[in-house]
Amino acid sequence: MAGPLRRALRTGGITRTVGQIGWHDLRYTYGSHLAMNRAPLKVVQELMGHATVEMTMRYAHLSPDRRRSAVSVLDHPLASACDFRATCGEGAANHS
Repeated sequence: MAGPLRRALRTGGITRTVGQIGWHDLRYTYGSHLAMNRAPLKVVQELMGHATVEMTMRYAHLSPDRRRSAVSVLDHPLASACDFRATCGEGAANHS
């Protein structure tokens, strides 16, 4: 482990029971926290420097309630400009 990282971990009182904490652990934690805080996966991919979004998908499972939040978008009403009844009414008027 590099000197500056070792000093920072010691100062912070951070230990690991098996092995050592390295730069990769910090990188993984960075990506994990982005995913858990619902950063778009494409943005996480760019920030992590991954060549493919498939590599970034390793972090996607960490986002809490991701399935529930994805489906919940269906609970929100459509904007009035997209009101189906208004569109049908206009369409009916144009076809008479």
